[in-house]
Amino acid sequence: MAKKRTVKRATQAEISHAETLFCEKKWTPEAIAEALDRDIKTIYAWRDKYMWEETRDLFDTGPTELKKILLKEAVRIAKGETRKDDDGNEVKGLDADSLSKVMKAYDYMSQKASPSVVRDVLMEFDSWLSTQEPKLAAEMTQYHKMFLIYKIQQESGN
Repeated sequence: MAKKRTVKRATQAEISHAETLFCEKKWTPEAIAEALDRDIKTIYAWRDKYMWEETRDLFDTGPTELKKILLKEAVRIAKGETRKDDDGNEVKGLDADSLSKVMKAYDYMSQKASPSVVRDVLMEFDSWLSTQEPKLAAEMTQYHKMFLIYKIQQESGN
């Protein structure tokens, strides 16, 4: 028999965490519901309301794919060809200056490690180190937590 879940008001932090699990970690809605002790319908509602599928697609489009798109656009411009949509209709060309600025910002952000990436790497390192040097691992963990707090504050602008 399925466990009845309690109905509790969601915080924005919980919804954001669920979104991270779905978009970045590729968890299924079922796994998220289980981990957060939420009804599956709630997770699906959040997914739809906050458009997680679109966000997940953005995470799947990495720098290599974006550079390929940009290179195709540059070749099209160099050949003097017009830009067309999937139906063959002509669409407005891309503004090269704006595109350049967006890509510069994207490259800058891509080079920084997000707090969630830092957390995952430090946790994996701490786990490995505890099998090698348990005492040192215990000492290092406090510094890893301090560094993670620093990264979170850095990202939030505090």
